[in-house]
Amino acid sequence: MAIDDLVQTIVREVLRQLQQTVATAPVLILARQDEKKVAPVLASLGSNQQVVYWDSVEMNMHPERVIVPFLSCGQMADLALGRATDPLQTKILDFLLAGQGVEIFEFEYHQFSATASAALLQLYECYEETLRGFGLQQVGRAEKESTSLNLSLITEKDVIEASRRGVSVLRLRSDVQLTPLAIDSAKERGIQLLKEERRDK
Repeated sequence: MAIDDLVQTIVREVLRQLQQTVATAPVLILARQDEKKVAPVLASLGSNQQVVYWDSVEMNMHPERVIVPFLSCGQMADLALGRATDPLQTKILDFLLAGQGVEIFEFEYHQFSATASAALLQLYECYEETLRGFGLQQVGRAEKESTSLNLSLITEKDVIEASRRGVSVLRLRSDVQLTPLAIDSAKERGIQLLKEERRDK
């Protein structure tokens, strides 16, 4: 009888544990909980995800994901050079050096894609590519990447470079000239060419 009772107790305990949700490693957000840039990150994660913040993180914790809500242009430039000039950058580099990928929710330079010069945007796109090589990438990158080219002439080389960066939509000036090879190259690579509407009065 004692063995039957023991077996039933073990079976009940196993069934109880199986019915409980399996605890997963938490997502670490490298920000304080009260920062306003945290809200969109939380909304994208969903309500059932366990989240911890960098001011409450334990030294030996191994998070499932590490997310930075916002990375400024200056921070991005520093990290692309492998240096840290603030505590956030130091934390990011610590994780990258330990082999943990880090995700960025928002890069500041994307806010200026409609106004910044093509050369400046290209510089930050190069920084982003360098950071991807380090193990840092944007959260849930859009399937359709787009970028603006503020050039008066688009060549095949420009299209190939955009394709290499994963761009699928090129936004162009209304007065842009396209070489025949640029048009053919865009078709071959599935890149959509969108000219801005002319605003004549």
